[in-house]
Amino acid sequence: MEFERPKLREQSRTTEPFMCRLPRVGRDSEIGSSGKRLRSFGRILALTVGVGLVGGFSISLLCAQPQGAGSSRTGARTAQTPSPSARDDETALGEAANILKTGKLDDAEALVRQVLRRAPRDSNARTLLGVILDQRGRTAEAEAEYREALRIQPENTSALANLGVLLAQTKRIDQAIKTFQAALRIDPAQAQAIFNLGALYSARGDYQRAVPLLERASGWPAHQASLSHVGLLLTLVNAYAHVGRDRDAISLADQLEEIAGDDPRTLFTLGLSLAEARQYARAVRLFQRTNSLRPNTFEVLYNLGVALYNMDRLDEATQALTAAASIAPAEPEPYYRLGLIASARDDSKSALGFWSKALELRPTFAEVNFMFGEELLKKQKTERAIEFYEKALAQDQSQLLYYIRFGVANFRSQRYQAAREIFSRGLVRFPDNTNLYFLLGYAARAEGHYDEAVAAFGKALKLQPDNPDVVANLGYIASQRGQNEHAEQLLRRAITLDPNGFPAHHDLGRLLVKLKKYEEALPILRRGAELNKKDPGVHYQLFLTYSRLKRKAEADDELAKFKQLDEANRHAPTPRGSSARAGAANETEVLPPLPVTASGETAKPPSRQN
Repeated sequence: MEFERPKLREQSRTTEPFMCRLPRVGRDSEIGSSGKRLRSFGRILALTVGVGLVGGFSISLLCAQPQGAGSSRTGARTAQTPSPSARDDETALGEAANILKTGKLDDAEALVRQVLRRAPRDSNARTLLGVILDQRGRTAEAEAEYREALRIQPENTSALANLGVLLAQTKRIDQAIKTFQAALRIDPAQAQAIFNLGALYSARGDYQRAVPLLERASGWPAHQASLSHVGLLLTLVNAYAHVGRDRDAISLADQLEEIAGDDPRTLFTLGLSLAEARQYARAVRLFQRTNSLRPNTFEVLYNLGVALYNMDRLDEATQALTAAASIAPAEPEPYYRLGLIASARDDSKSALGFWSKALELRPTFAEVNFMFGEELLKKQKTERAIEFYEKALAQDQSQLLYYIRFGVANFRSQRYQAAREIFSRGLVRFPDNTNLYFLLGYAARAEGHYDEAVAAFGKALKLQPDNPDVVANLGYIASQRGQNEHAEQLLRRAITLDPNGFPAHHDLGRLLVKLKKYEEALPILRRGAELNKKDPGVHYQLFLTYSRLKRKAEADDELAKFKQLDEANRHAPTPRGSSARAGAANETEVLPPLPVTASGETAKPPSRQN
């Protein structure tokens, strides 16, 4: 999920002769502005502070320089001595650029158009006119001027850089990236293209590519952090956090905190970056400082509450989030978080109450619908949980966990065909996910569609050749098909891969009993009984084994255990809808470790009642 960055204006360094418009990092606003708030999903916080390019930032325009100062690599028309009229045009363009910086667009445009009447093929004049038109909001005309400038002079890096900004502003990110890359191929030191390309990579989440560009643009760590580069360095802190360079993120954050002084915007944004690096204690301190400098600000209190929540300081988190909700009662995020806290405290009633409030405010809040499903599933209200999982997935189809939980809930309700369809939909979006292939195979196995199950398990095994759960299930299917030798090999391999896997022990023990290898079956089944003390099926197999070995007392003991567990589980449905009394013929069930849920509770597989 993407989250909007807190908004900050920051001029970036330039080595160009003059600026056509002031560059901006991200969006321009104070901390306390209204609009979309930062949100996180899961107990592991994701307070993302990537640079957003919506609203734009601009680059300096390099116009033709006076005689002896120009270079064709940086946009000067030629290296030869310009004519008097050309010098006059260059002077006029410089004057127009200075006028533009004062905001007098009409005067600047009139002067540039005078130059173009005399020299219609002046690439720099076309570029400067593009900048003026862009600032007027006449985007299509501005783009046409940039492209004409590049048709006249393809190596004009100023035209490329400004065109890149326009493309980014109009959501053509791939084209913008290619344009900035083209500028850097011509002039690898083009400072604004370096920064803007790094910012775009950061905005797209491609932090590995962003980091070296942002380091080049900022000069850090070769040079000390300075106030003139705060916005850029904050972006770099966040990029470091995303690529796991926490030490660099913290080192740079220390310098930024020192030079930030009492600037609440910088402290707040820095806190977000540290939270991204999971330095929650430091983030909390920065949010608290920000709150003391600018009290009762929604974003500050909300993110303070989230950071405290991630430190399991639930009482303090509740206090901060409650304060945030009182400041902005129409915002659903605090209620979502308060519900997570209530759920963590096993207060289901309060959790559902908070989430109901959040859904009143935003019915399409996918995370809340998902957590509603999680809470209901935890309370074994599977049918109702399915309704909320379905809503969550319809509202956000980018979350792998939504497919998994929705499908598993249908599996628990013995809607195996529906579960298979959901897992198949998930695989369209996540074609290399082992969990989804496993679950698809398991749902097919539950319906007895062994060919489809083997195909799905086979794809899972290609992705994870040593996955013991997949190997165990293939062993079970081989056993059911009478491929006993192959089944035994697979099940023994599954146990080697995971000595604590109960299903493989149960199924291998049952197979060995079937093959009358009672002495071999006995230690396998005993180990299975140790691994799952509530399963009646393994005790039934032990009863059969001891009976065949003429060990009557032990056989009677295992039969009594089987009956006791069978009675306890009599009304609990198995994947096939039968009761645990099926014993010797009963199937086992195991699912791989699934992702952590939004509440921090490890995902649980469907019911393992056998």
